[in-house]
Amino acid sequence: MGQTTEEGITNVLETYFATPGDFFVGLCSDTSIAKDATYAGLTEVSGSGYAMIALSTIIASTYSVDDVQVNGNEVTFNATGTWTVANAWFVIKEISSGTYVLVCWNVLTAGATTLINGQSIAITPALIGVG
Repeated sequence: MGQTTEEGITNVLETYFATPGDFFVGLCSDTSIAKDATYAGLTEVSGSGYAMIALSTIIASTYSVDDVQVNGNEVTFNATGTWTVANAWFVIKEISSGTYVLVCWNVLTAGATTLINGQSIAITPALIGVG
């Protein structure tokens, strides 16, 4: 099997992430998400004012000699009531109307977080693709 190059993996990621509006960031209460997990299997946060947020920008750039990092724009979730606990963020891609693919996830840096009215949390999603 051939080895990918930095230029090649960057191009693949730039092509996949070419339409930022197809990608959404959300919060979930899961503390661990398996590699074969699906969006349908997540326990998404709920509460007044909670909704996934569309990414407006996605940029693929060199992370290190062997890796490419893909960064989304910072998104801020603002609670207008009490939300269920959030342990992680995730990114999904809408591949057809109402059909989503779970792209990546990570635990929240702040740890388990329960937002109440007036509180917010900012997330800057990023993933690393091995070149």
